[in-house]
Amino acid sequence: MKKVFLLGAVFSLPVFAQEVLLKEVEVKGKRETFKDSLEIREVRESFAKDVGEALQKLEGIHKVRKAGIANDVVIRVFQRDNINVLIDDTEVHGACPNRMDPPAFHVDFSEVEKIEVIKGPFDIRHQGSMGGLVNIITKKPDMGFRIRLNATAGSFNFINFSPTVSYRDEKFYGLAGYSYKYSKPYKDGDGKRITEYAAGHPTPPNSAYRPEKVNSKAFDINTYWAKFGLSPIKDHLFEITYTRQEADHVLYPALRMDAIYDDTDRLNLTYSVKDRLKLQFYFTQVKHDMTDQYRRSSVGAPRPYSMKTYAETKTYGGRVEGKLGDITLGLEAYKRNWEAINYRATYATYRPVYMIPDVDITNVGIYGEYDKKLGKNLRFVAGLRLDTTESEVGAKDGSTSPEFNTNLYNTVHNTRSTSKRDTYPSGNLQLFYNITPELELFAGLGHAVRVPDPQERYTYLPGVWVGNPKLKPSKNTEIDIGLKHQTPKSLTKATVFLSYVQDYITVNRRANAITYANVDARFWGFELSSTYNLFGSFFLLGGASYTEGRKDRKPGININDRDVAEVPPLKGRIGVRYDKGTWFIETETVASATQNKVDSDLQELKTSGWAIVNLKAGINYKGLSLNAGVENLLDKKYFEHFSYIRHPFRGARVPEPGRSFYVSATYQF
Repeated sequence: MKKVFLLGAVFSLPVFAQEVLLKEVEVKGKRETFKDSLEIREVRESFAKDVGEALQKLEGIHKVRKAGIANDVVIRVFQRDNINVLIDDTEVHGACPNRMDPPAFHVDFSEVEKIEVIKGPFDIRHQGSMGGLVNIITKKPDMGFRIRLNATAGSFNFINFSPTVSYRDEKFYGLAGYSYKYSKPYKDGDGKRITEYAAGHPTPPNSAYRPEKVNSKAFDINTYWAKFGLSPIKDHLFEITYTRQEADHVLYPALRMDAIYDDTDRLNLTYSVKDRLKLQFYFTQVKHDMTDQYRRSSVGAPRPYSMKTYAETKTYGGRVEGKLGDITLGLEAYKRNWEAINYRATYATYRPVYMIPDVDITNVGIYGEYDKKLGKNLRFVAGLRLDTTESEVGAKDGSTSPEFNTNLYNTVHNTRSTSKRDTYPSGNLQLFYNITPELELFAGLGHAVRVPDPQERYTYLPGVWVGNPKLKPSKNTEIDIGLKHQTPKSLTKATVFLSYVQDYITVNRRANAITYANVDARFWGFELSSTYNLFGSFFLLGGASYTEGRKDRKPGININDRDVAEVPPLKGRIGVRYDKGTWFIETETVASATQNKVDSDLQELKTSGWAIVNLKAGINYKGLSLNAGVENLLDKKYFEHFSYIRHPFRGARVPEPGRSFYVSATYQF
């Protein structure tokens, strides 16, 4: 038997299991300290429904809960367009203005090999990684012909079935898969369905579900995907990937509408020459229809719904990247289009209103990175990037147009601007120094910029919500300092960070409308994670994270509270794992402190502290892997701080699931 260290756990392994895990450890050991990762093997051990839930395993990562699925990712305090969430380096943008369908929702676990996370402004390859990056990397097949079957079943009638077939030889590979995912609304620790909380929505009309919909499908999702690769010349590879996701009848109790359908297409083509050259082109689109037809607010309306929003996004993009020695140079370009049309019975009987008025964002950026080892113990990384971004409204304009006009912008912000060009640099410096063979010091200074998105600049919904065409790009300058200590029996990593964001974009109420404003903000905090081999096959696992934020006051535009909205409280976990390689059992306690630091300007609510206990076990035998567990073992009712939408449509607060059982199986042959 040999012992192997592996991201948060040490496994005592029989010889037949060593090869795959040692390769995984070797790859992770080479990654820079600013980068965390989550392997699909770790995801399969949990009851996570999507990437947002799965990433909770990593310290400093949180989620925004709106439903039983489609959780949005938060890195420290940064979310939405303050971070980049990519799939194989491709931009995928959700269509819903209230992020029913965040980017991480548009990929299925059956496609995923691993998820990489960069915290802070230390990604130079992608425009807009101001607060961090999540890159979801999809699978490539093993050699030969393989069939893999994944199946999961759990509480609240949850089922997920996903077969995959693949073939690979020296010149060609192909793989194709399908996934079906279904659930009823989950119940909290009091036995109350999540859909019942919609009745507590604080804004009229009544957003409670109709009685026959309270226990209807929470979500019903089909995903189809395929990938093909051809290597006609040694070290040369052409690859094409296509995915189609169809999400139907997805209920969002935190919001006032639900998804009737949410269809996504992703196409990605790459040509690469080993690690020296990469050419990429991609196209992604989302078509999303949402209404209140399942809610009591639609009763008596002239149509099956009293309000509806139909939204589409399309993104075309690509990059050319080359590496010569220690230097990497690249060019990235993309065009993002977003349109959302709102219909309401109160708007002259369903007159269309261009809520997101057909906005294009076009970006071109060049970047370079120098990565050099300076001596035996010191490594130095320097990156520089320059972007130019144009934002432009494409909808009809004119003071008499029923679809869209600039009068609303002029009333609130004294401007009729419908286009803006921003040009800006980004860059970072990183140092990695081995104080001893076991102890590494790492430090980084980064500066990254993100342009206001179409919603923030150009939203148009009379009497409710208006964008701010005068918004400036947000600019994050951040220092990260940390230590990593690793021995054959333990791994401990600690990081502290200090972030100053100039022109941070915050929700703001002005002239009786919800809008957006720039304000300078500061954030600081830490992350700590540790794994220790107590003795034999027993391992102690633990971690904690904390973030605090303050912003400047601007009383003239109703920014009076210095607390920043949506800042997570102190959170920690501690667990014990007994692992023999062929089987394991693990228990953990996860706890969160009370969050009292809330933004009163946005009527943000305090969140009470909580603690839950999780238990899981698994066994591996030849090609079969079985995992089972129970999350929230003591059936605690609790709310996470990101449990409702603050504004512009302040939502109902929804709790986390109560006691949840699950079992999953993977078989490959």
